Amino acid sequence: MTNLGKKHVGESSTSQNKANKKNKRFRLIVEQIQQLKDFLKKCLHPDKDQLIQIGKEVGLNPKKIKTWFYNNKTQTKTQIEKSVNKTLRTENERFRSENIAMKEAMKKIICPQCDFERVRN
Repeated sequence: MTNLGKKHVGESSTSQNKANKKNKRFRLIVEQIQQLKDFLKKCLHPDKDQLIQIGKEVGLNPKKIKTWFYNNKTQTKTQIEKSVNKTLRTENERFRSENIAMKEAMKKIICPQCDFERVRN
C-alpha cells in the first residue's frame, strides 16, 4: 500500500505533486564509491560506453555515475583551489611583513659620509 494518494496535514496538492516529481537523494555504499574512485583514476573523461560498463559493475545507471564524476571532479578542484589560496595568503603575509620591515629600515638610514641619521617620512 502506498501513500501517493494521501495528503499529509497542511499539505496542498501542488506541494505533493512537486514532492513526487523530485528525485530522492541516495547515498552510495563504500564499495561503490571505491569502485568509482578506482575507475576515475584510470579514466578522467569516460565516454558513454564506459559509463554503461561501470554502471553495470557498480549497479547504478550511467546518469548517476556521470553526476558522481562531475561532483567528485568539482569537489577535488575546490579542494585544490583552497589549498593554493591558503599558500598564496601565507606568502602574501610574508611579503607584507618584509615590506613593513624594509619601510622601517628605510626610515632610519645613516649617511655614510657624515654618520648622521637621516630621517625619512
